Formats: sequence, C-alpha cells, structure tokens
Amino acid sequence: MSLSAEIILRENGLRVTPQRLAVLELFLSHSGFHWSADQIRNQLLPRIPGLARGTTYKVLEEFVRSHICEELPTPEGLFLYGIRLKPHHHFACRKCHRWFDIDVDGVDNIHISSILPGAVIDDIAVTFHGLCRDCRVNESQ
Repeated sequence: MSLSAEIILRENGLRVTPQRLAVLELFLSHSGFHWSADQIRNQLLPRIPGLARGTTYKVLEEFVRSHICEELPTPEGLFLYGIRLKPHHHFACRKCHRWFDIDVDGVDNIHISSILPGAVIDDIAVTFHGLCRDCRVNESQ
C-alpha cells in the first residue's frame, strides 16, 4: 500500500502546504528519479504558477532534514534530490548524468570494526558509475 503525500508530511511533523504536497507528489509519482531543485521547480510551475526558487529550496531542505528525500552531490557541482522512504543505493550514468535508485544485496552487512574499533555505521551510501541501458544502446548504434 502506498502512502499519500499528506500522510507522509504529517508523519514527519511537517505542515501540509500546497508547495510541500506538490514536491512530494512529484517524487512519489516518479519514484527512483533524481532532479536538481531548478528541475523540480520547472516541473511544478504549470501546477503552481509563481513558485519561488527559494521556496523550492526550503521545501527540499525540510525534506532532507526529515529524511523524506536525499541530497546527492554530483561531480558537476550540482545537488540532485530524490525520495528516500527506504534505504537504497545508486547508479549514476556517466553519459546522460541521470541517477537511478537500485537495491544491492549484502552492502548493508558491511562491518568496519576491524578498521575503526568502536565506530558505528549510521548509513551506507554506495554509488555505482557506468553507462545506463539507454546510453549503452545509443552508443552501440
């Protein structure tokens, strides 16, 4: 059963506003996609004319702080945002620069105690780099 944007906002202690709803609904309807703040704003402008750039950034900051979404730094110096309702890892295409959510078995069982005794892992973020299927197909044609 999928959660509604309104329920997710309330469960994370955030007030339900049109801007928060719109951003979260965009993430929920495109699960696995990652966008820059400007791309998110451009997607939402037809639905919320006059949506300020600062408002978009503020909503994203609140979502990152609440662990609803993640902020991923790119080699190009941008940040991409994607929904993070469950732990997952990423694949980044070196040609089209899209990021994809992927599940990888076994990564969450890594232990570092022999390297850093007493250390505790709070989160594991693995990013695989390569060519996505679309770019591979286009490259071979």
